[in-house]
Amino acid sequence: MGGGYYDGDVAMAARSSNQDAFSYQGYASDSDAVAGRREVHPLLQIHGQSRECMNPTPIVVALDVTRSRGNDSRIMYEKLPMFIGQIEAKGYVDGPAISFCAIGDAHAPDQAPIQISQFEADNRLDEALSKIWLEEGGGGTGQESYELAAYYYARHVFLKSLESGKKGYFFFIGDEGFYPQVDQYQISNILGHEVGENVDSKQIFKELQQKFHVFFIFPKKSFEERKADIDAEIKQRVEAAGGLYKNVDVRASLIWNNRNDLDLHIIPPSGEEIFYGHKQSACGGWLDVDMNVQGESLKPVENIRWKRGDAPKGHYRVFVQNYRFHEQDLKPTPFKVEVEVLGEIRHFNSVVSPNRETHTESNVTVYEFDFDPAKRKPLAEEQDQYNNYNDTVVKAQWANVIPEEHILIIDEPESIVDVMLGALALTAGSSDLDGYMVDLKNRENSQARISQTMLALEQLSSTKALTKIEGSRLPAKEEGQKRSGKSERI
Repeated sequence: MGGGYYDGDVAMAARSSNQDAFSYQGYASDSDAVAGRREVHPLLQIHGQSRECMNPTPIVVALDVTRSRGNDSRIMYEKLPMFIGQIEAKGYVDGPAISFCAIGDAHAPDQAPIQISQFEADNRLDEALSKIWLEEGGGGTGQESYELAAYYYARHVFLKSLESGKKGYFFFIGDEGFYPQVDQYQISNILGHEVGENVDSKQIFKELQQKFHVFFIFPKKSFEERKADIDAEIKQRVEAAGGLYKNVDVRASLIWNNRNDLDLHIIPPSGEEIFYGHKQSACGGWLDVDMNVQGESLKPVENIRWKRGDAPKGHYRVFVQNYRFHEQDLKPTPFKVEVEVLGEIRHFNSVVSPNRETHTESNVTVYEFDFDPAKRKPLAEEQDQYNNYNDTVVKAQWANVIPEEHILIIDEPESIVDVMLGALALTAGSSDLDGYMVDLKNRENSQARISQTMLALEQLSSTKALTKIEGSRLPAKEEGQKRSGKSERI
């Protein structure tokens, strides 16, 4: 795949009139919507499939589409005509074809943790990119499923260019780490391929680099911005309604976005079910927010929690029920549940009442877990649940699997495409850093943008220049003769 020609005029005209970009929300058809099934768009569905690129230069743009990075895909869409136009006008690489990949969190579980398009070189790229489902989920652990995407491209993508010894280019764009292993069940259930055991992520990134020059573009954020992304809307709704969000052993929070009366239930080790009819338990659990009894809100929330030090040891079951429809159309209701256990936060997305069920017939089990108070960390350590989002931690993990100079740090997402173009030019050897800076100036970028891009590419540029010098340096004849003889003591 990958033939054809990308017409920039057609692309710009489409952007001026198309209001449907990124409007896809996972409903494959009306019948699927009624049944409550949500799937990725057929152009991005890869279960049991493979991808191939017959063009000279394969390029993968892998975008994190969780809460913290949801807007990067829109930026890429707006700048795609410029990206392709500059490659062709400046000759940075020959015959490019692009595959887009959207990455969520398969551990959350997001409903669309991996979305991958075919390699294309013409205006079909616009459709593939604009049909990405921006689920904006994520697991709240500082990790997303980058390793699952790497596994797919390493083992289930064919590149014709490798036959002539030319690698492709792979750009991860995100701000978090990856999971240490590729889960065998995710490989089976999401990718549709069978493997007998979990696979070490280091091994997968090693395999990926045999096919691609792999980069990680890392848009920086302040700690407060990252923290806001993690907590997101659930925290805001819980605290606005007067619920307890912090300093808990166990907490489950439910949000949805219509007037139906969804109810959150937890059965703790005592078997004493906590729900709207029994809000406080003898074991310390409390449903402290209960909404939409009368359908009063379009942004409702429910919250069950045990204060720090109160939760009993044992097995817990969390489930959601649609007690009553207040909406007239009786459609299924998507919902999200956030579960915190000893400072570790997980997110779960699902749908209730796919066939108009109510009361106990509508019950959807969300999560079951075992709680052990002996594993409670000191409060100072437990509050550091955001440590995995620290820039140093994220960068160190990526530097363990790709060259450090391939970690390209930027201050603002609008620089993503500029940095990608620079990385292509420097790695392919079609331009040096000074020459690329001239190109940036000619595109009438601001001085701040030019400086930021230069800073992101400096280490890569230095490494490429050093490699070029060392590759062209030949040993003198006398030096070669001395090395081949016996050593001398002076």
